[in-house]
Amino acid sequence: MNAKMFGIVFALVLPLSSVAYASEKGDHQQYRAKKMERLEKELSLTEDQKTQMEALFKQQKQKFKAIREETQSELQTILTPEQFSKLEEMKQRRYEKWREKHQARKQEKVESSE
Repeated sequence: MNAKMFGIVFALVLPLSSVAYASEKGDHQQYRAKKMERLEKELSLTEDQKTQMEALFKQQKQKFKAIREETQSELQTILTPEQFSKLEEMKQRRYEKWREKHQARKQEKVESSE
């Protein structure tokens, strides 16, 4: 039962953890700006639609942040301090692997465009 509970919690937390480690604010802001440019172009958005979509995305971000914070708080009440610490270490390792892949892809794009 305990292992099953941990598996469920782990499955729920991992997708949320990738956002929690978004320390490269510039990259994320760049991504959002490009996304809006692409949507604006592909959908021929009016300025009003663009403004509304940006507000909606900002609202979604705030809700997601609240869910992530609530999840972290509940995990701290469910897990022992040792288990929670291990979970944080697991998330950090996962982030580091993701970051390595992300950097490699970025480098490949630079090299292929030269």
